[in-house]
Amino acid sequence: MKGLIAACFTVLTALLWSSVACGQSTGIQFEDQTLAAGIIYSHTPPVPIISEGRPIKAMTWTVGGAVAEDFDGDGWMDIFYSRGGFAPPALFMNQGDGTFVDEAVSRGLDLTSQEGSGAAAADYDNDGDIDIVWATEFGPHYLLTNKGDGTFEVDQTTVTQPTYNVTSPSFGDVDNDGFLELALGGWDSNPSEQHLFLYKNTGGSSLEPYDFTPLASLPLLVFSPRFADVNNDGFQDLPVVCDFENSKLYINEGDGAFIDFTATNGTGSDENGMGSAIGDYDNDGDLDWFVSSIYDVSPELAYWGVTGNRLYRNQGDGVFEDVTDSAGVRHGFWGWGSTFGDFDNDGDLDLFHVNGWAETDLDPSLPGRFNDKPARLFDNQGNGTFEEVAMDAGANDTGQGRGAATLDYDNDGDLDLFITNNQILQMTGPSAYTRLPGPPRLLENTSSNGNHWLKVHLQGEPPLHRQGIGSRVYVTDGTRTQMRELNASTGFMAQGPGRIAHFGLGDVGVVDEIRAEWVSGDATVLENVISDQTLTIPSPQASVSKKNLEVGQSIRMDGTSAEPANNSRSWSFQGSVYADPTSLTFDQPGDYEVIFNLSTSDGSTLIRREIFRIHVQQVGGDPTATPTPTKPNDMDPTNTFTPSPTLSVTLTPTPTPPSADFDGDNDVDADDLLVILGEWRNRARP
Repeated sequence: MKGLIAACFTVLTALLWSSVACGQSTGIQFEDQTLAAGIIYSHTPPVPIISEGRPIKAMTWTVGGAVAEDFDGDGWMDIFYSRGGFAPPALFMNQGDGTFVDEAVSRGLDLTSQEGSGAAAADYDNDGDIDIVWATEFGPHYLLTNKGDGTFEVDQTTVTQPTYNVTSPSFGDVDNDGFLELALGGWDSNPSEQHLFLYKNTGGSSLEPYDFTPLASLPLLVFSPRFADVNNDGFQDLPVVCDFENSKLYINEGDGAFIDFTATNGTGSDENGMGSAIGDYDNDGDLDWFVSSIYDVSPELAYWGVTGNRLYRNQGDGVFEDVTDSAGVRHGFWGWGSTFGDFDNDGDLDLFHVNGWAETDLDPSLPGRFNDKPARLFDNQGNGTFEEVAMDAGANDTGQGRGAATLDYDNDGDLDLFITNNQILQMTGPSAYTRLPGPPRLLENTSSNGNHWLKVHLQGEPPLHRQGIGSRVYVTDGTRTQMRELNASTGFMAQGPGRIAHFGLGDVGVVDEIRAEWVSGDATVLENVISDQTLTIPSPQASVSKKNLEVGQSIRMDGTSAEPANNSRSWSFQGSVYADPTSLTFDQPGDYEVIFNLSTSDGSTLIRREIFRIHVQQVGGDPTATPTPTKPNDMDPTNTFTPSPTLSVTLTPTPTPPSADFDGDNDVDADDLLVILGEWRNRARP
């Protein structure tokens, strides 16, 4: 039987790649490894649908979701994959040798899908392992809680809404408490129905419906809700991609309320928004937004917008500029799932999206125009423009693509692709078609340009999220700084491990600085880091007794518990270095930074810095106000941080003795201070 399945899959593979042509190398290269990896599980849509009174969307739009994550904690990316109809999902466990084995049944996922749709994965209960939410077409939905060993507890009573044409779920932390909220949307034009739902995490594994009433009356026709801090205020906003000119950008007010800023922030012009990709493609320190849509060269035959994709460039404050044409990313055929990723490891984010439409109900000519169009791969040129290179790169999949996820499944430092196809429409004659199951595609990145890379995991200590969802990682080499915001959100029907920050470095073998900016406003900094490795950066392990206080009050600063033990510890503040532990009294209001320095026992090498931001109010002011800026560059568009005036302070104990030779030159001078000072050095960015 397995031989028969493999043979059928081989035929489907040949059909799917019949239009792939060889071309010259672009620097980005992919090789199909689907069969070699043992992924032979095709998406089988339910048929017939129309005769059963079900919407055609159940077959052609949303089914066939996937999510790539490390479900058993062995360091290798696994793949959860949904299939249409009432078939159970697959859970492909990575064997670490380039192959996968479907272990869904043995891990507790022998489930009836009820027409499975999109999925999302994250440690939503903050217990250290990756959970799954699996949306079904009409609800209720599956909440699959990881027991800690890659097996799952099944709950289908908690997440019950929406109940019509449900699309892609996403996780995010809207209140920065370390427990993740859940957003789900439905494609529905009925204004009496609620189309966007948010489940509030009230602690641990408790998800409760959140009052999203201000959004309930809009016929949003939701495809892709996701979480991202687009205005750099430290709170996760909610960009929502919707069909028929309904895409919205909801800004998180910081108190659990979301406000619709779409009309004033330069977004929402996409006519048929379907896929969503969010990332800092221009390396200027803020998040830009790509939305896939429909580009049709025969608009006289269309009854919808036909002007294609949109790329909204963030100007730094959550206000966007439409740069679609100047960037060269408008033409994507009938676009769906989208993702940013630095596929050539050259230091900037490239863009990939799948596409396709194979139905005749809207227009009999549509399959002829959109059925076999290839996926699109836009290579970032580093100057604000992209070049489409899918054919040359071997990424021109021609299936009915719906989802695309980036992952490094072979742990070699470059980003691979997993594509979900929900069917193949094979033409058998004029206006005659045969529908075949849609096999997924696993494309291994085989680029051989020799570029360097880094992968960064964050390790948060509660109440921070353990994987740092919502936090940001900055990597600086020379005058270039790249940023990744960690997330657990979809790009439509597929999600990669967005909690891992992947950076391409080009020819840079040692980066100057890696800085993890936590949602708490604190930071962890490493310096002079060798490339081509995977790092785990902990949240600050030192402590300050309080970060919001009034003039005249003191804080206690203590790093004695910081790991690794038996190393040199000191504190820096406004040009002075002090032994650990110590105390500080503030006599002026303002925003300040105190820096804990952990160095090797002989003081010769800095292990890491931990930065704490302190907000001091006048007596009688609001001592609970959030220190600003909460993240580098967020509040200051000039890319500089100006600390408050120098204080007259009381410190205990006295400064460190001259044994603090941190640069290893056998004396203590200004160079040693520069090594450990830890004032946040925001370097100029292009």
